[in-house]
Amino acid sequence: MGRPLQQTDDEIERRLRAAGTAGEGDIDIAETALLLAACDRPDLSLGNYRDHLALLCGAVREAMDRASQCDAHELAELLGGVISGLHGYRGDAETYDDPRNANLMEVIDRRKGLPVALGIVWLHVAARLGLDLAGLNFPGHFVLRLRTEGSGPRDAAIVDPFNGGQLLTSADLLSMIRQVEGPDAALSPDAYAEVSPRDILLRLQNNILMRAVRSNDFARARDVVTRMIWIAPERAGLLFELGRLEVHDGRMGAAIDAFASCYEKAVDLGEDRIAEMAEQALRELKPRLN
Repeated sequence: MGRPLQQTDDEIERRLRAAGTAGEGDIDIAETALLLAACDRPDLSLGNYRDHLALLCGAVREAMDRASQCDAHELAELLGGVISGLHGYRGDAETYDDPRNANLMEVIDRRKGLPVALGIVWLHVAARLGLDLAGLNFPGHFVLRLRTEGSGPRDAAIVDPFNGGQLLTSADLLSMIRQVEGPDAALSPDAYAEVSPRDILLRLQNNILMRAVRSNDFARARDVVTRMIWIAPERAGLLFELGRLEVHDGRMGAAIDAFASCYEKAVDLGEDRIAEMAEQALRELKPRLN
């Protein structure tokens, strides 16, 4: 019997919740991003997208087999030559805020998207081939760091997936961070810190969330935050954000439930500030239901 054309909403939710309880090393970042995309495109099969990602992996593997031993910068250029050069992946600078740029299905179809969505494609390929590629906690623009065996910190390649895999120097990074944080900003160790697959997926979804909030589509925003909670159930702040969105959408009972769950989760995790915020929200909301 052939595989079904598409997964049901229940199956998608079940698998996203399973990712939420998985360890960081067990999260398949591209597969989870495809499941998140399928929440908005339930009419499409995931099979073709999985096949395309496998094709990318095969093409990079062939290019690596043809190349002599590469350092990190040469390997990054090889990856960029396949992903951006041969297969045409690029950043969508013309319609940056198009919500399709954060949906991995649409990104694969259109071969363009946001930095974090394109970065997920790079990360998937690298993981399949055993390469040491990681996303960084760089503000404002998602970048990647590639290392090779035996290389030191200064030998790593910093890659911009939005701009065809452009290799970034420290001067480039300083210029970028000053565009976000002002002319006196400096590069700190935090900007070079690795981020987890879960945090990358949340960053991807946060792009969709911000656009929904800006357009006052609070029902859409609520759906997106719910998915974020599925994949990161231990983030109490997401429950607080859900409560705020329920208030904006006029669902006060649901807002109280969300803030109550947030309070309990924050207390369990020792996150006092979030617990206090949730408790204050409950004090303000409960009289409105009487």
